[in-house]
Amino acid sequence: MRSKQHGKRLRQEGAIKRLEKTVAMHEANTELTLAIMKDHNLSTGAADKVESIRAKKIERAKTTIKNTKENIK
Repeated sequence: MRSKQHGKRLRQEGAIKRLEKTVAMHEANTELTLAIMKDHNLSTGAADKVESIRAKKIERAKTTIKNTKENIK
């Protein structure tokens, strides 16, 4: 039973690191958001639409980080 618990903790810590890197990339500029939108065949013409999607992605990732850190404790 112990090994499963330790594996879960390692997965959660790895997920936090990946999400923090993703948040940093999204906060740096809109390039990542534009690439994601192009991959999903979404229109990238309106700057305000791109910015709203980017802000929502950042918000969701930060919420996930917060919740995961609370679950680790």
